[in-house]
Amino acid sequence: MSDSWRKPRPDGKLPRMKKTPLTVGLLLCLSLPAWAQPAPLDLSKVPQEGKAEQDFVPAGWKIDATTKGDLDKNGKEDVVLELVEEDPKKATGGEFTERSRALVALLSEDGGKLRRAGASNKVLYCTTCQGTLGTGLGGVTRIEKGVLIVDQMSGSREMVHTVLRFRYDPKERKFVFIGEDVEHADRGAGTSTVESTNLLTGAKVTEQREYNPKTDKNTVISSKKSKVAVRKRYLEDADISTYY
Repeated sequence: MSDSWRKPRPDGKLPRMKKTPLTVGLLLCLSLPAWAQPAPLDLSKVPQEGKAEQDFVPAGWKIDATTKGDLDKNGKEDVVLELVEEDPKKATGGEFTERSRALVALLSEDGGKLRRAGASNKVLYCTTCQGTLGTGLGGVTRIEKGVLIVDQMSGSREMVHTVLRFRYDPKERKFVFIGEDVEHADRGAGTSTVESTNLLTGAKVTEQREYNPKTDKNTVISSKKSKVAVRKRYLEDADISTYY
């Protein structure tokens, strides 16, 4: 078994991930010519209002998964749609299986109407961008105490696990990006680095973890607190490709 895990450097910075076939594949996916990449959803084609969930699905797309809950704390059930392209794109030399995915958050209004409150064509992985840990299917969002959570994993032995949190701001009428947990792990070595950041306060905790076979759990072997610069960010600013 190759030793692809490297400990953090003395300056505290994280080491670069070793270029295994998986990571090379991800990098190649990002560097493909524009014609070879799945086109993102044109958000201008997603209506601002509608009566049913299907009203927010542009032609050539379909609903992959739905999550329901109260996002604006008004007692009504809101809905988050995970959309995916219907068919793979075709090009000279073969047929691509990569399909783009997008997220649309809808709030329930009076009179049974739905209003688009947030949308992103960058926060979800494409259908083939997750490696062996991703199936390319939907079902990565959940709602807890009014917070929209996008939970995704990618990779194989070298895994990246991201948990991104968004909360609706009624004054701004947008979803604010409030926090992120990012784990880089070597599942073969049983080691990982987890960075948890409160994007509202700038408080950040970095933990080094190691798998303990006796307890069958990951044990924290070191923890460090730090601060990051605070700047207002929204759902539309989140980009899953920055976490590879």
